[in-house]
Amino acid sequence: MKYLIANKVVYDTESGELNIPDSGLIESKKLTHTANRILSLLIASPGEVLERQYLLEQVWESVGHVSSSSSLNQYISILRKTLTSLTDIEESIIVVPKVGFFFSADIDVRRMDEANEMPGQVYTPKKSSPLKYAFAVFIVIVLLIANLWVWYPSQTNERYSNLAFMGNLEKCTISTYGRLSADTRKRILEVLRAVEPNLNEKCLKHPIQLMVNIQPSVFYGSRGRIFYSLCSLDPEDGALTYCENHYAFNWGMK
Repeated sequence: MKYLIANKVVYDTESGELNIPDSGLIESKKLTHTANRILSLLIASPGEVLERQYLLEQVWESVGHVSSSSSLNQYISILRKTLTSLTDIEESIIVVPKVGFFFSADIDVRRMDEANEMPGQVYTPKKSSPLKYAFAVFIVIVLLIANLWVWYPSQTNERYSNLAFMGNLEKCTISTYGRLSADTRKRILEVLRAVEPNLNEKCLKHPIQLMVNIQPSVFYGSRGRIFYSLCSLDPEDGALTYCENHYAFNWGMK
């Protein structure tokens, strides 16, 4: 599998090579087998936290090697330095203290079809978005993209332009980005109820389209960014009436 990182670096998970093909002279770095295995796991699901024990089992113990947390830390440090040298991005792999690591969802990562795609072409996965109110969702998308443009002024990431249905809470329809595990959906609801104590009451009274984006570190006891938008809908025709947008840049569960 090949990935295009930050619209610049091509990463081949088979060979463990990272290179910049558009730099004139091809700049390339080759990872060790262990470093390559760690990066391939992290980059396969940007924004998803991989626990330390999972990485130790998959990278070391699954092939009969002795694992250690200190070795994992060293390889993570090496990977971060390598990626920074190629992309000029400092925070590529994020540490969630006492839990694990995740590849930053703020960095654009695209899968490349070796037969049909070259750097700069976009891999577009099949989408499945069973959204209840098409017109309202369209308005929400426009509002959300505008808000995220302000939130991430230095990053352009197509990840944030696609909505995914997460579930319903009474009369609220909740959407976010990407496919989420049941555990992640549960954590998102916990954060929403913590930051919006009257959420259940609001969802009982009126139909609402609720958009949410939460930095994964928040789920694991650290502080991070959260954004959610409560868009009230007309109960008769489902038309959007107004939206309340809420931001927090250094929020943590109490």
